[in-house]
Amino acid sequence: MGGKRISSLVVPGAFALFAVSMVFAIHSTIEAVEEDRAATAAMELRMAATAVDHADEVHRLGGSYSNDELMMSVQMLGHHRAEALHALEPAELAEADLLLDEIANHGTSLLGEGHVDETDHDHNRLQELLATATERSSDDAIAAERGAALALGLTSLVMVLVVWVVTRSRSRALHAREVAIAQHRAGQRFEVLLNDSPDILVVIDSNDRVSYRSQSSAVLLGPTCEMLDDLVELAPRRMQSALRDHLHHAEVDRASEVFQLRCGGSTEQADTGGWFDIRISDLADDPLVAGRLVTIREVTSEVELRAELEHQATTDLLTGLPNRRALAPELDKATAMVDQGGSTMAVMNLDIDGFKMINDTLGHLAGDELLVQVAARLRNVTREGETILRLGGDEFILIVPSISGSAAAEVTATRLLNVLREPFLLGERVEHVRTSIGIATTDDADQVTHLMSRADIALYEAKKQGGDQVIMFEEGLESTTMRRDQLARALRDAVYDDEFRLVYQPIVSTETGAISSLEALLRWSSPPLGEVFPDEFIPIAEVTGEICALGMWVFDAVCAQLAEWVDAGMDPTIALSVNVSPRQLVEEQVASNMLDIARHHHVDPTRIVIEITESAALDYSGNVQRRIEQLRAVGFRISIDDFGAGYSNLGRLLSVPFDIIKIDRSLLLMLSAMRAQAGGDPTGPCAILESIVTIAGILGVPVVCEGVETEDQLTSLRASGISHVQGYLTGRPSAPAVVAPMLQLQAD
Repeated sequence: MGGKRISSLVVPGAFALFAVSMVFAIHSTIEAVEEDRAATAAMELRMAATAVDHADEVHRLGGSYSNDELMMSVQMLGHHRAEALHALEPAELAEADLLLDEIANHGTSLLGEGHVDETDHDHNRLQELLATATERSSDDAIAAERGAALALGLTSLVMVLVVWVVTRSRSRALHAREVAIAQHRAGQRFEVLLNDSPDILVVIDSNDRVSYRSQSSAVLLGPTCEMLDDLVELAPRRMQSALRDHLHHAEVDRASEVFQLRCGGSTEQADTGGWFDIRISDLADDPLVAGRLVTIREVTSEVELRAELEHQATTDLLTGLPNRRALAPELDKATAMVDQGGSTMAVMNLDIDGFKMINDTLGHLAGDELLVQVAARLRNVTREGETILRLGGDEFILIVPSISGSAAAEVTATRLLNVLREPFLLGERVEHVRTSIGIATTDDADQVTHLMSRADIALYEAKKQGGDQVIMFEEGLESTTMRRDQLARALRDAVYDDEFRLVYQPIVSTETGAISSLEALLRWSSPPLGEVFPDEFIPIAEVTGEICALGMWVFDAVCAQLAEWVDAGMDPTIALSVNVSPRQLVEEQVASNMLDIARHHHVDPTRIVIEITESAALDYSGNVQRRIEQLRAVGFRISIDDFGAGYSNLGRLLSVPFDIIKIDRSLLLMLSAMRAQAGGDPTGPCAILESIVTIAGILGVPVVCEGVETEDQLTSLRASGISHVQGYLTGRPSAPAVVAPMLQLQAD
């Protein structure tokens, strides 16, 4: 009613204000138009007066002027004068009329035949008065326009107010009507919803009798559920005691737990059925309830979803094996068995050697397929009680909760190793992979927490020793891991220019003894660790990936050194060899980057020999072989390093483009030992080396043998046809300042 009363008062007043505003707006608009006209008329008078004055000046100077324009100006001086001058004060108006008459008469005289009125008139004053009239009329026009705008704004505001009042009144009326309807239907709606709700409401009185149950309870509770025990019997036997306690614990307001229930009267087994959230509220003091309110809601889908999510969270999506999240529960179960006594627990850490290289050369899809096949094989050979998990990447963990001892653990690990040595079919390619396994065992439950780190230490040692083997953790290995971590941190923080240096070892001709090339060898003096041998830090750099940046630094330093020696007039035919890591060869831009560095130092690429290990060239002949071809295409020469240390397969090497074969020191020592054992001449030719030289000769490439330390070895190599050697006998690795005089002497 109050809204209607306000509306009945506001609306007529608003319309009255609207009418007044509109009248004022129209009046102001008309006034603005008239003032604009007055300003225009005053401006026209100014222009006409100026034209007459100009004609007078021309006449005085003896010039000619247009009578038509002058006549038009004289006529204009008489038009709209009252309108143009209405804004002037009375005295200003009289003065302006007088001056206008004078200049009009003067203009008329100029139109006569030679008779000119010589009366002076104040043209400047007239212009000043006309300017004042123009300005005042313009100001009045602006003021009138503002008034009109204000009136229109007020009109709009009034209309908005009217619309708002009317709308609000209608809204209140509609709201009041809806409230009345809602209140009218509330009771009926509550009853319908209660009976149709999936939630089941049951009231249990102080005597454990069901005093009320909603109609929606019929399907679950059945027709005979009259007592608390009837409800309890719907649960599996393993849950009945807990459910009975829950239904009696009404002192915990709105306590809620999930139980499994079967439908009342169902023939299903007691251990089947859906899952229900059962909430208890103590409403015994409420006279309308007088008991415990039991609210039952089915949550089967939520429970199953939660179970599925938990399964997904603890399962590796790629392989289907348990993942890292499942590790802690599995370790806990194994620890419980150890804690009971009488058993030894083993943890085995498996890692595929060179898996990153497989990903880089064959692609990630092939890498994923390999992981799937590896997981399938491991699952097939895992025995009852053992659990195989994938922790991520190519790392797998086998947990054996009970094993007879370390020897049995090694047998189990060897079984895994052998099954992974079998070839894998990846698309159309047959691939062989190598696996390293680290083992840690304990029969002390307090030591279980250390098993993972110890297995990891053993795994690293297996990889350090070449991979494809099983290593059992021993106490001494822990210090090795600490040393590895120290080296990794020091490498990461190293300032290359300050800590690393290159030394050069000559490669000489077996016939003349002349230096044909030098191999650049890296040395590291670490401030925190002191002098570190390459055999120790190079594998760490490979694992951490630091080898890529370090390798490019070495290549740049080699090019800079060669350029320096060339500029100094050293032997112009000398070449420098530099080792390149397999990880560097995976990078797509390695050839172009190296060529840019050589060009930067003005070094001919043909004087740089890129040394690549035999295993790298043969293990990863896909992308690595393409990088080798790219390096040779831009001018670099390729040397197969460490030949004989791994594969010793010249047949496979034929598929890899190379320019030099370098026999590894280990092969030389093995052949020398075999000859000594057979009682042969240590200085005579070696048939195996002669075969290598013969095949190399067919390919048109020279053979270099490294690790030469005795005259007997040199003599035998010369007799076997080896053209070049490298070793302590012919020259130790030396600083550039030591090597330079030898090169200078050879150049002279």
